[in-house]
Amino acid sequence: MLPTIGNKTAALLRNLLPSFNPTIEAAEPVSGSRDATARLDLPTAPGAEYSFTLWFGESGDREISAVLTPCRNERPYFWYRPFELAEFGNNIEKLETKFCDELEILLTHETRVIQRKGWLFWGFRCEYHEREEWKGVYGHLALRWFKPPQIKGKRRVYSSAPVSSVVKQPAM
Repeated sequence: MLPTIGNKTAALLRNLLPSFNPTIEAAEPVSGSRDATARLDLPTAPGAEYSFTLWFGESGDREISAVLTPCRNERPYFWYRPFELAEFGNNIEKLETKFCDELEILLTHETRVIQRKGWLFWGFRCEYHEREEWKGVYGHLALRWFKPPQIKGKRRVYSSAPVSSVVKQPAM
């Protein structure tokens, strides 16, 4: 049985992407997990170098990941933001609230993913643009044996316009 996306997430997607007809697909569980997993691919913003995919685990864990648009089927290692129940004291409501808050930011703002090549690690950081400055969403490192997109030099910036046409007003 496929995990559900939750009422709050469904309402957020309806509000921000009114013409989007989501299709939730079964996905392979994360390695080492027996959790049934569902995947929801979000639309790509015009001219974007990546799009977002939402992942839902049967246990309540979730993830937002970015997928490079020319690599939609290959899915090389790239940016992601995990939402694990343990991070929220096993409170699914707190997890869903934080998931929806970050998802709303990603869908309503210009975003960028910065890929860095280090001696031992690849670094990935997602940021959003608000009030003339870039603010961090989430960053992580991966050992160099992971297979991310190949880059020239030590740094590459990928960008996306807002996915949603509903404009979020900055908080005062």
